[in-house]
Amino acid sequence: MKIAISGGTGFIGKQLSDILLRSGHEPIVITRTDLSAGMDHLAKVIKSADVIINLAGAPVLQRWTEKNKQVILSSRVDTTRKLIEAVRLNLPEHKPSVFLSASAISIYKSWEIHDEQSTNWGTDFLASVCKAWEKETEPLNDLKVRLCTIRIGMVLGLAGGSLKTMLPMFRLGLGGKIGSGKQPFSFIHIDDVCRAIEFLILNEKCTGIYNFVAPNPITNKLFTRELSKQLHRPAIFMVPSFVLKLIFGKASDLIIDGVTVKPAHLLKDGFQFKYPDIGSALENILN
Repeated sequence: MKIAISGGTGFIGKQLSDILLRSGHEPIVITRTDLSAGMDHLAKVIKSADVIINLAGAPVLQRWTEKNKQVILSSRVDTTRKLIEAVRLNLPEHKPSVFLSASAISIYKSWEIHDEQSTNWGTDFLASVCKAWEKETEPLNDLKVRLCTIRIGMVLGLAGGSLKTMLPMFRLGLGGKIGSGKQPFSFIHIDDVCRAIEFLILNEKCTGIYNFVAPNPITNKLFTRELSKQLHRPAIFMVPSFVLKLIFGKASDLIIDGVTVKPAHLLKDGFQFKYPDIGSALENILN
């Protein structure tokens, strides 16, 4: 299949493209230039695609100035709107079999337990971004295009994400928990992200909301303990919450707070995680 990917040069997008290639698919990377070159051009880029995967979005772990907040929001909402309009322009001759659109578990209220049935939304900036992001996909229902919305948790891998940032300090024995360490930590191995995306593509009955998290969420303290164990290094330090607030401002809530999320829909539809717990995930990544 031909699979068009926005955000195809990012942490998830690069690994996903490699896996899809090895599976015999043909990835089509939708670039920023494609997204800004006009609707007719974008429609041509995705015209031959059997599948569209929307992963685009500016980094969220930065100070939330008004300018940065607008970039975070527009990079998600505007990209989604453009992709769906491009789909519309190609109808009825060309229609993708499925549209997979990213979102995040930040949509959920912190410090509580959620599966896909939960509507107990957060009220902060990122929750509002996720809600606006997902709302942009609603026209696909009228276009009769199968939609899978993937709410992604903390993705673990060596090529990007928070783990790549943490590793140098932990390898020096300078790592430690963040704040109290009690905050929930809903993670997923990068390989399971890519495998789950391929699973949704190939299973035509899959539709709706999917939480992309491992079935065994933990706390920041347990993550710290397991990471130090795998690296054979001590992790006796603690990063005070106020330090993160000084660096990132309100965005520090991403690290200080947390949410417990379960992948009920993936499990119900028959997906099997290769790395269901933090031990197996970190052992694979680090060794």
